[in-house]
Amino acid sequence: MAKFFNRVKVAITSTGTGSVTCGAALAGFQSLADASVANSDVVRYTIIDGNSYESGTGTVTLSGSTYSISRGPSVSSESNNSAIDVTSSANLFLTMLAQDVKQVLSDLDNVSTTAPAGGQVLSYDTNSASWVPSSPSGGIVSVANYAALPASPSATDLAWTEDTKSLYIYDGAEWDRFYTDTNATPEWTTSPPEFAALADDGTATTQTVVASDPEGFPVEYSYDTNPSNQSQATISQANNVFTITPSTTLSDAGNFTLRYKATDGIHSTSRSTQYSLSFFTQASSLFGRWDIGTSSSYSGSGTTWNDLSGNGRNLTIQNGAYNSNGFGGTPVWEWTSTDARIDLPDDLSSVKTFMIIWGFPTGSNRQILINEGSNDYAGYLSSSSSGNTLSGGATHSGESRSTNMNGNYFNASGNANSVYNHMEVNKLNIHTVRGYQANESGITYANYSSYNHAHQLRAIIMWTVMLTDAEIKEVYDRFPSGSMATWDG
Repeated sequence: MAKFFNRVKVAITSTGTGSVTCGAALAGFQSLADASVANSDVVRYTIIDGNSYESGTGTVTLSGSTYSISRGPSVSSESNNSAIDVTSSANLFLTMLAQDVKQVLSDLDNVSTTAPAGGQVLSYDTNSASWVPSSPSGGIVSVANYAALPASPSATDLAWTEDTKSLYIYDGAEWDRFYTDTNATPEWTTSPPEFAALADDGTATTQTVVASDPEGFPVEYSYDTNPSNQSQATISQANNVFTITPSTTLSDAGNFTLRYKATDGIHSTSRSTQYSLSFFTQASSLFGRWDIGTSSSYSGSGTTWNDLSGNGRNLTIQNGAYNSNGFGGTPVWEWTSTDARIDLPDDLSSVKTFMIIWGFPTGSNRQILINEGSNDYAGYLSSSSSGNTLSGGATHSGESRSTNMNGNYFNASGNANSVYNHMEVNKLNIHTVRGYQANESGITYANYSSYNHAHQLRAIIMWTVMLTDAEIKEVYDRFPSGSMATWDG
């Protein structure tokens, strides 16, 4: 590209049609040295020699202090615009040629007819072969709010949101807001619970959390845990929906804290949940487990409970109905007729302990029977106006019965193998039989046939081992406190 210099005009000390040697500057002008013309500079020149002239492009050669310029004529006084034959009276000045200047407005007609704004940035549109206002306008587009930001921006694009008066830059992946120290912290609208229990059968817990930003900026979610390498569960996340999948390994039982975090890109807020994973006592020795309050055991329809122990021993219910808001607000099976029955699985020869949990029936003279066949009672409970009794027919050798609740003590009738039993009216939630010996193929749990009370059954659990009092209490404590009496009365 040619270089231009101001007021350079010199005498020519050479002759002919070849390169010219530059001499001293003419009066009122600079020499090439004065103008700091350098070796190899490309210049536009004009030579005047009397009535002869030549204009063109040349390359400067500097040898010592002597300048010479090669000649490439564009126009001359020669008929073929060739180099003129320079004489000793010729001189040269550096100039611009017409080709270096856009001379007419038509050269700018390829600008879009859309009137550019002050400070407008133009970009060349090859489809229309014209210069058009770029988007964003002047490098910055103004939109009503965050949702209206350009959908297909380019990296470094800028945008202004009118509602929050905030400036954004696109980083190639997302719009990032410039911080102006006026940002508000996001607020939780759907918080996670403070405490939660995980399913011991591996069923995942799904937790949705929601936070909103007062200024309308998008909220992003993340999490961390304490301890950071907890064994109780694995966690996955899809935006604000978290899935906590518990372990089914007994040795992984324990607690950990999951902290849910929400940020608008500048300020963050968090909420924590302590998750607990525990397994039924003697889980490896479960014969069967059925829980009305668990949808995987009972879905709220039909007459069949699924066995939660994994042993596939489902059981059926007669004469009753599902009540989603039973004793203490806990889902129960509510007996609606006399002599309602739960038929437990056959082949109970391996069962050594069973536990039945209920909400105590309403009304006077409440009686519950647990029997084998038609005559052999494992025991029945009765609460009447005359007092509380726990009675039994012939218990089997080595078998004991108890209602493990604090309160008055009652001596169970029956043979010498019966034991003291604990019962408190209106807090009688649990009946256990330990050292159970099956006399028939199965047992039936029934409301006494001559009464019709709203007895509410909560759960049944059976083991193939003898449980201690402490182990029974541990199982009992797993059930929601709102539907259970307390052990301390």
